[in-house]
Amino acid sequence: MSEENDGWKCNGSSDHSLDSRTTTLTRWVDIITVPLMMAYVTRYIFGTDKLRPNAFEVRGLNGSSTGVVHCDDAAILSQWLKYITDNIMGLTHLQMKLYNRNFPAAERIEYMGWVNEGILNNNQPWQNYRPRFLTLKGTDVMLFDSPPLNVGDWKECGLVFKVYQSMLRVIKDSENVDERQHCFLIQTSGQESRYFSVETRQELLRIESSWHNSVCAAVIKLGSKSFNVSYGGKLAGLTLDWNMGFALFDNISRQFLWQYKFSQLRGSSDDGKSKLKLHFQDAETKSIETKELECSNLQALLFCMHAFLTAKVASVDPAFLSSRTP
Repeated sequence: MSEENDGWKCNGSSDHSLDSRTTTLTRWVDIITVPLMMAYVTRYIFGTDKLRPNAFEVRGLNGSSTGVVHCDDAAILSQWLKYITDNIMGLTHLQMKLYNRNFPAAERIEYMGWVNEGILNNNQPWQNYRPRFLTLKGTDVMLFDSPPLNVGDWKECGLVFKVYQSMLRVIKDSENVDERQHCFLIQTSGQESRYFSVETRQELLRIESSWHNSVCAAVIKLGSKSFNVSYGGKLAGLTLDWNMGFALFDNISRQFLWQYKFSQLRGSSDDGKSKLKLHFQDAETKSIETKELECSNLQALLFCMHAFLTAKVASVDPAFLSSRTP
């Protein structure tokens, strides 16, 4: 079957011209079966940014495919996409619940689903796409080539990043690098940024919401994180603490030189290399106090700082708190 020109046709209607005698002899015959558990449906020509007009295919976790299914019009296409996507999502949520029964609360799965990662080709002027199974589990962002089928498979993931050392950024439509829509970046300290696309706006929003949940849970579990810095020409340790906020520890005197709550931070700036300025508002005088630091691992510090601040905001949101109920 040619992937471009051939395929199945779905017109969404039934032929009522058959008489009753013929109808009794009509029966369904399964030609292709694709399990929907951890499958995905796509309108894109595989590996590209090109949409098929009024057509889609379903790809299963075992590599099986429906082939291309053509629809008569956009309305029928939309119906089929909704029915199949809703089915897949329901099965995915069920599988997440089953997995989470075997993991402690701190390692809870917040999200799992298929995304497409843009892969740059050095010898070609464009990029292609490869399917990845993305999961957010506990403190980890995990990328699989194929979905984990049992608890043991979760230990075999080749790409694992800490969510509190990473940032997710939704790409504006005007920033898309090609014709793929619903794109986002995952930036990880010390790693190249990764560019992803999903099929629908709804799925993109689901990833974004799950990311915030994961960041909050990861930061609460982490509690605090310290970084070696230089302050006033002396070695010190900057600690981000869930309860305490920002605190600078002097390595010589073994005492805290200053401390501010997260809510006192009014802004920050950096030179993109090692220097960082933090602008705090004094609780009593309300004046702005600037603290200048140098950190050799500045990007990791900035990402972690962003995670703590995001989690603090999310933790006082009633909608977020209710979403944490298993």
